[in-house]
Amino acid sequence: MNPQFKAFPPGWNNIKVPTHRKGATLAGIATYGPCARRGELAQRAAWRLVTLGGPRLLPGRAAGWRPPLAPDEWQTLLDDLKAVVGPFDSHTVYERRDNREGLLMLLLNGDNSVGFVKARTGEAPGLTREEEALHLAELADIRSFLSPRGLGSGTVAGWRYLVTSAMPPRMHRMPAGAPAPAILEDIAKVLATLDRPDGAPDGWMPFHGDFTPWNLRQIGDTTPWLIDWEDAGWAPPQADRVLYLISAYAVGRPVGDIPDDAAEAVDYWWDEITRRINEKLAAGVEPQQVDYGMIEALDSGRRASEW
Repeated sequence: MNPQFKAFPPGWNNIKVPTHRKGATLAGIATYGPCARRGELAQRAAWRLVTLGGPRLLPGRAAGWRPPLAPDEWQTLLDDLKAVVGPFDSHTVYERRDNREGLLMLLLNGDNSVGFVKARTGEAPGLTREEEALHLAELADIRSFLSPRGLGSGTVAGWRYLVTSAMPPRMHRMPAGAPAPAILEDIAKVLATLDRPDGAPDGWMPFHGDFTPWNLRQIGDTTPWLIDWEDAGWAPPQADRVLYLISAYAVGRPVGDIPDDAAEAVDYWWDEITRRINEKLAAGVEPQQVDYGMIEALDSGRRASEW
């Protein structure tokens, strides 16, 4: 079997969408989580084209894809994944941007999603954090959001992987408006027993760490999904809320102003996002516009707090 993929979305081309069956192609398109209007329009157009005429109408040339492991190591990984989720006959590929090494795959059996895989080289502490957070979410009594379930993890040829359940392979979107307070309350409930790191300042609280519109996703009118818990940890109060507000602003979809009593969270994110920008520049990678947009939003919050 020599699977063929098309690259999506236009411009990024970092999602490899399988082309052997309409349902698999649609599932691949649905793994894209745009927040900006232009990205949402591109995704909807691609979805309609494939729905009407099949994978052949998705723009681009179909081509093979080479896994980042040797053939025998790749087969070992596939065998491990089948032992966790059961049979699957295809997968999408989501390659990380900004030259970050890693791999994400949606596993499909027919048109059904049976699992989602994250793989990183080395120790991958983020995957360990996410596995713990998903376990805590499964134990907690939460109603405001849905979260994937951790299904298994392991290591193959120096690659650590985490397998979780997957969102339904349907179109999803950024929720309208600011996130409900109950969501932030439930995040704190989920992570209440998360180990407090040495040196965490007094008053810091557990937080999701990547609470953004591309990780809080709405499918129809159902309860939203909250994904990507790799950055769960401890931070100043309102850190999750501030990150959501500034990232929504950065993608052109502002949902509210930074609260006046969130100055410590604003300073936390100013330092963190500035560090990320400087790391990219030092590595010769151009920061994304969203990085600068978040700094702009934080600057507005800082100036507002001085009025």
